[in-house]
Amino acid sequence: MPKTLVAYFSKSGHTKAIAETIARETSSTLHEITTAKQYPSTYIMTILESRKEFKHNEKPELTDAKIEDFSSYERIIIGFPVWFFTCPMAVVSWIEQYDFSGKEIYPFCTSGGSSCAKATEKIRELCPGANVHEGIKANKIDSETINEWLKK
Repeated sequence: MPKTLVAYFSKSGHTKAIAETIARETSSTLHEITTAKQYPSTYIMTILESRKEFKHNEKPELTDAKIEDFSSYERIIIGFPVWFFTCPMAVVSWIEQYDFSGKEIYPFCTSGGSSCAKATEKIRELCPGANVHEGIKANKIDSETINEWLKK
């Protein structure tokens, strides 16, 4: 089994719960992506703030510790809520810290309606030299779904 890291950004805790399930099911290391910036408590205000970040290409400062042994991970599972049909700028900030060349990347998202398709394309763009698999919408996930997804 490849050494696996599950990294996630979660505002409300839903993505965190899914990431914890995936990490437990895959016996993986769990890593939370955190920002210095505190996002608004309401959904609509968070959407307005994230829209501003996208429009101005603002990447929030991260406060989580850098992963010292990142190169030892073969498979990276990245989770996030979908904001404006893609991954939040906090995820972009996190990805830009590392070299993903030769790694297997599996994105997953939580969303009220959007799929993970545009986010997967964004991650492919940010991770040249990596094999970025199709992302999945994982609002609810179980062992069987996780195992099928990671076989692709």
